[in-house]
Amino acid sequence: MRTLYALALTLVMVPPLRAAASGDHGRLDWFPGTFEEALAKAKQENKIVFIDFWASWCGWCKRFDLETLSDTVVMAEARELVCLVIDAESEAGVPLAARYGASNLPALVFVEPDGSLRERLSGFRPAAQFVVELRRIRANEGTIGEIVQKLAANPDDVLSRLELVLRLRRMHDGKWEPEMQAARDRIERGVGFDPKSPDDRFAIGRKLRLCGDEKGYQEQLAAIRALDPEGRSDPMRRLALNALVEEVNARYRKEQVFDPSPIQRFLADEKSPLVLFEGYSMLHGMAAYQAEDAQRRGQPDLAAEKRAEARDYARRAWKVCPPDRLASFGREITQDLLSAPTLDDDTLHFLVDVATRSLEAAPRSADHLELLGRCLEKAGKPAEALEAYRKALEIDPGKESVKRRIAALPH
Repeated sequence: MRTLYALALTLVMVPPLRAAASGDHGRLDWFPGTFEEALAKAKQENKIVFIDFWASWCGWCKRFDLETLSDTVVMAEARELVCLVIDAESEAGVPLAARYGASNLPALVFVEPDGSLRERLSGFRPAAQFVVELRRIRANEGTIGEIVQKLAANPDDVLSRLELVLRLRRMHDGKWEPEMQAARDRIERGVGFDPKSPDDRFAIGRKLRLCGDEKGYQEQLAAIRALDPEGRSDPMRRLALNALVEEVNARYRKEQVFDPSPIQRFLADEKSPLVLFEGYSMLHGMAAYQAEDAQRRGQPDLAAEKRAEARDYARRAWKVCPPDRLASFGREITQDLLSAPTLDDDTLHFLVDVATRSLEAAPRSADHLELLGRCLEKAGKPAEALEAYRKALEIDPGKESVKRRIAALPH
């Protein structure tokens, strides 16, 4: 079963379109043929089509061409795509831009060989960020196309449908409204999730809130409270934690007094690893903010005290870090610890362990490999650091920061 959104992308027919001459549009290997010919080439070579929609008046388009699409790493990644550059306001480009919702320029559209949308991005992106996006999109991870595929396999997947709504809203695509109605219909009927599960209700409620449906969010909270009046489930504990965090933040905003003791008392009796992680990671963020604020105010002793607090909270959070947060939270911790002028042996061991485990969660990340190399350098292991840097360059040959680090190491 096709979703309304997927159908909308296939109903509009466009005339044969020949790409604009590459000219000043970056240094990619632009395909010279028509859109239909590009689809045929993509099918033949098992690739996807990348379309860079631009307009002559668009300053950000010109900057994107000059900086991002002329970057050597972007050029290398783009060789795995069939690339078209198209004037969104040309006679032939207008219907194609409309077909894929390419309204905010530069619009960066990625299309399957059958013409269906895989992903759409809007606006300027620097080269490093665009490389990350290219790799994600080529792997079809978290793309609109992946969501549509999930819905085609299971139209009652409420969370996937709400994720599609969220993505469409962020792109100012009006097709989010029928998808939202379809999600609400299923929620009202209790279809696509377990209505008796506080966890399912909580996940749906959070998505509804992100989609701008505050009423729907509150309805899910009411349902959770009815299911768990004693407040023992993870969702109820998370809601209680969030209320305490807001109290602490409100007092800080009003009195400039940071008193984390209510949160600490709450966490002292907590058994849920997820709630513990959220609590300690929130305390970590609060203490890190205070350290930065104290540094700006010229209070180095207080800044050092708050940094120590932040690192203690980070250790506690790391012990219960969920698998899907290892890569991001591990990166946050390592970057923080690497900024310290000195670290004791125990902290150095912890630093390397965090960098190693976060890399295991993101094995194809050149950034994580570079962080591991820096941690190994700080721990006095230059040979192992050099190996990590070389692996990072295998993934991202144009990463200048890694090249500089390799050049500075003894060989």
